[in-house]
Amino acid sequence: MGLMGARRVPVLVGVLAAGLFPVGVLAASAASASTSRAIATDLSEVGGSAATGQSAAVTRALAAGAGASARAVTAASATTTRLGARSACAPVFPAAFVASLARDFPQQRVTASVYDTRTGCWYALHGGLRITTASVIKASVMGAVLLRGHDKGRGLTQWERARISPMITYSYNNPYVSDLLGRVGGVRGMNGFDRRMGATRTTNSLVYGATWTTAKDRTRIALGLLHSGGPLRARGRAEAWRYMSGVTPTQRWGITAGVPAGWQVALKNGFYPMRGYGWRVGSTGFVRRTGTDSGYAVTIMTDHNGSQVAGMRLVERVSRRVASTLAGGRPAPRVVDRSRCVSTRAGQSWRQVAGEVGLPASRWADVRRVSGGNPRPLSGQRACSPVLRGA
Repeated sequence: MGLMGARRVPVLVGVLAAGLFPVGVLAASAASASTSRAIATDLSEVGGSAATGQSAAVTRALAAGAGASARAVTAASATTTRLGARSACAPVFPAAFVASLARDFPQQRVTASVYDTRTGCWYALHGGLRITTASVIKASVMGAVLLRGHDKGRGLTQWERARISPMITYSYNNPYVSDLLGRVGGVRGMNGFDRRMGATRTTNSLVYGATWTTAKDRTRIALGLLHSGGPLRARGRAEAWRYMSGVTPTQRWGITAGVPAGWQVALKNGFYPMRGYGWRVGSTGFVRRTGTDSGYAVTIMTDHNGSQVAGMRLVERVSRRVASTLAGGRPAPRVVDRSRCVSTRAGQSWRQVAGEVGLPASRWADVRRVSGGNPRPLSGQRACSPVLRGA
């Protein structure tokens, strides 16, 4: 979920878009777009198979902020940036793929950012687009709490865990998110966290789901939360991975799409409508090979979707492309694909929705919990049974 602020706000009115163009307009010149590369002069930034070299590359990626790589992403619909010259960057977003998105999702907007820790390559799809986060921002809220604790020489408190768990596991909103935002110092605290994580194009808001950002900023956050090389120490990264890999099964869609067996995924998804922007649906996190810390950080964000499921389809189309290029192999079965879900209609109650997913009306609270926890079903929301097929 994610549009709520310090108080419950049903609709945000009057927020201006930064470049309001659907996928079809953003990719109109994709057929003639070429891949651009910016090669750093310090060849030690890409460390081949050496762990120290990879760590240096990640540190550079997080610290680059407004450097050459950030400038490169606005040059074309799909761009590639390399932090060193030892390994070639794979063609993750070729012109033909960008054109296929424009054809199949003509009214929706999408932006994506990927960082491969093995090669130091950055990949961008419509990288210059600023967009609102929905509940993707909750990964940052958790990160700010973790980093604050480390600065004080401690781990998470019981009070913090009691709020982080429902916020990440089920994507619950208030009072959990507002409580944690207050703990880290509100907008000022989140701005400070972003600076330390290398996120430079985010405008934080107490109406947290309406935070304006870029996919690259979200990928920098995911990288710093879930991989070495940033300001968060190992204990905090392990906590972040535990929460983000333990999301309720019905919400494990998004960047899990296309990932083969032998890889692990930690993620935070966002899904909430906003007046003027339709359903905003996104997914952020890290995909790593089992038994290693190597892989790729990725964020895919969309808006102007007619429903949550419509946005999920677009997010997962992009995820499958990324996974097939950077992870390879046949996609593994996913637990989320065993979900029993429906798209809700305006005016429905959770009791009615429970019946539609095959449960007695008395289990309405369980359906609400795994579907995001909002007080009433939203028109176009994906609502699911907690009981999976085959369970």
